[in-house]
Amino acid sequence: MDYSKFITKISKKRKENFIRTLTGIYMQNPQSLFFAGGFPNADMFPFKEISVTYGDGSQQKLVDRDLFLSLQYGPSQGFSPLLKKWREFQIKWHSPKYDNWDVQATTGSIEGCSKLFEMLVEEGEPVMIQSPIYTGILAMVKPMPIELIEIGMDDDGVLPSQIIKACEERRQKGKSGPNVLYVNPTGSNPVGNVYSHERKVEIYKLAQKYDFLIMEDDPYIFMHFLNKQPQSLLSMDVDGRVLRLDSFSKLMSSGLRLGMVTAPKPIIERLQLHVQSSTIHPSSLSQVLVSKLLETWSDEDVEAHISRIQDFYKERRDEMLKVLYKHFAGIAEWSDPKGGMFVWLKVTVLDDVRDLVMKECVPQGVLILPGHVFYQDETKPCQYVRLCYSQVSFEDMEKGLSKVAESIRKMAAEKKIRSKG
Repeated sequence: MDYSKFITKISKKRKENFIRTLTGIYMQNPQSLFFAGGFPNADMFPFKEISVTYGDGSQQKLVDRDLFLSLQYGPSQGFSPLLKKWREFQIKWHSPKYDNWDVQATTGSIEGCSKLFEMLVEEGEPVMIQSPIYTGILAMVKPMPIELIEIGMDDDGVLPSQIIKACEERRQKGKSGPNVLYVNPTGSNPVGNVYSHERKVEIYKLAQKYDFLIMEDDPYIFMHFLNKQPQSLLSMDVDGRVLRLDSFSKLMSSGLRLGMVTAPKPIIERLQLHVQSSTIHPSSLSQVLVSKLLETWSDEDVEAHISRIQDFYKERRDEMLKVLYKHFAGIAEWSDPKGGMFVWLKVTVLDDVRDLVMKECVPQGVLILPGHVFYQDETKPCQYVRLCYSQVSFEDMEKGLSKVAESIRKMAAEKKIRSKG
């Protein structure tokens, strides 16, 4: 594919930071005499060693060369051993159907999203985003001088009919694009659905027909409650039009702030220029810690860790559903989440949940998220709230959600009285 038509004017102006290029060469050849980069001298770092104890009780000490790599500047593409391991994982998990792909480490998958939007969506041009959508993505794209086209969803994923409508309207007006579709296909935030295989096939065929790229943002890929691992859009990609974003936040630790982008090499090379001119590279310490842990794990260890994650969150989801069925019958509707950390709850007896959240729940010390914040226009009435079951104790689920249900019933009764008056 020719990706030049997708790249914005600003991105095309970005040039290689040659210091970063030579830094990458130096890291691969540490015997080189390095006069090129402004590295602070590691002898002045006030750290002698870093020791980490893993969940299984094993320990890892970072000293000497490992300590240097953890605390010093590194290559903008990422820590080489981690990149190598991640390429192996992508082959194992997704089996890309073309050869010209690579990976780029980012400061969380959110940085990858931000830089890809900047790279691919020109000023005044449209971008298609699933709706409702994670608030962090909205905060990223709403200030941009671009047109946001919200693509609604059902239980199987974004609606192909709305993608067709958006693309055909542009064609009929003699305009190009949209060039990008953003999706969050596994445990979608906030609705908790998992895109069906059939829907993904439809989406990919439309991407081919209308020639757009797909940003597959998939931080919950292993946090699903299905009997079979969902097939990714990357694994279906024969053209090189899927840009996949993964995250270590749900796999290992959110505070590591570490993500990965897997995409065609021309996109990765361009993305690297954006990293060079901003964060320079993700945390060296985070990359080394993750790399060292993965070195100690066999494929079976990785699979066991993923299974523990799935079992843990499924138990928490099931417990929240018990509480919902107990307290919310007749006042709300919801679909059992197939993945992720959230229940998307529709409060059927209220026209809008803003006062429920701010005037009823907050004063009682119960914090839930109003659905308004997951849509482009937050001013419109919304009946939805997002409930997170990831870390609240089972006891607090009962305590907090019973208060929410009581408040809903109180407000519904007051609404009924007003309507009669």
